[in-house]
Amino acid sequence: MTTRTHTRGPRSSAALLESAVLACFDGARSLHRAEIAERTGLSRTVVTSLLKELVGRGTLSVAPGSRDRSPGRPAFTYQLSSVVAPVALVRLGQATTTLVLADAAGPRSADSVAALPTSPGTWDRAVLDFLRRARGGGSPGVRQVVIAAPFPVTEDGPPVLPSDGPLARRLTAHFDAVASAHERLSRWLAEPVTLVNDAQLAALGEAVFGAAAGTRASVHLSVRHGIGSGLVFDGRLFSGPGGTAGEIAHVQIDADGPDCLCGGRGCLATQLAGKDADLVLSELYGRALTGREADELVAAGDPVALRFYQDAGRKAARALSGLVTVLTPDAIVIDAQLGPAHVPFTTSLADGLGEHCPPGQIQHLRLVRGRLADAQAYGAVALQLGSAS
Repeated sequence: MTTRTHTRGPRSSAALLESAVLACFDGARSLHRAEIAERTGLSRTVVTSLLKELVGRGTLSVAPGSRDRSPGRPAFTYQLSSVVAPVALVRLGQATTTLVLADAAGPRSADSVAALPTSPGTWDRAVLDFLRRARGGGSPGVRQVVIAAPFPVTEDGPPVLPSDGPLARRLTAHFDAVASAHERLSRWLAEPVTLVNDAQLAALGEAVFGAAAGTRASVHLSVRHGIGSGLVFDGRLFSGPGGTAGEIAHVQIDADGPDCLCGGRGCLATQLAGKDADLVLSELYGRALTGREADELVAAGDPVALRFYQDAGRKAARALSGLVTVLTPDAIVIDAQLGPAHVPFTTSLADGLGEHCPPGQIQHLRLVRGRLADAQAYGAVALQLGSAS
């Protein structure tokens, strides 16, 4: 498996080209057209057309007071627009709901409230108060509200579980609470409210603004806070006709494995002993671990922690192997939140893909570490820019 970049054919998608231009502003406050052309490898004519579109949409703006430094046609300086209305991300976690305000420059502010309860009152007020504060202080109004859900989201909302039992009933109650909250926010707010799977959002964020910018096809693998993946082609999220594309947690990897809540058997989700990696490690060690403590165990080479992530990497490879063989993506982006666990997980993932995929299908595949600390927030911004299909 090689680490070199391989480009297959011209980048013809407008969304992909725009993503490449926006990626230039990572770490740069402002850029001239010539600098953007040099960084992207695109012709000045193409860059001029893209800049015109991005400025017209409000994503980029001409820097105040910018002037050409040479005779001839003015070469203005461009910057990420500070007047673009931000996106509000409502991230549904197991213990808390995180509220993030973000724009094309990244997350701007964040807050947290209690996890979504069945009773809506307190949660609704906290979310609406956050959105009202986002409009204060002369800031532009929120353009879009995105709810990041830690479960598959179909065209009709949260999934319907075919199985029964105490756990299935608890999950169904939670799904119903999320659907109700989505409906209430959509009714009360003037802005559109979009319910999206969190792994898909992270995939879009890394593809447009992060480690997969400029690729033709990428897969993002979420690991630390629940196994999941998202698919991005030519800079656009592919969610499939029902909205659940990339749901590797429910790929069968053991035909004789236990029944899964999805109605299948031996799914990847049933083989990873839990959803949140830090919680699983806490159970293995018999004591509560903070995220920092879990990272320290991996960094110190603790055999239990290393074995857990190595095992997770091998199992994820089995679930991904068919997808990789058929699609031959340019890159698989590994969860940026893994921290030091990136090494044991990715090493085992690479070994597993080498075992289960034909060599010719993975010779140009790159396994790369995610670059964005909050890829979901960037993904919510990318949704606003129209990078979804």
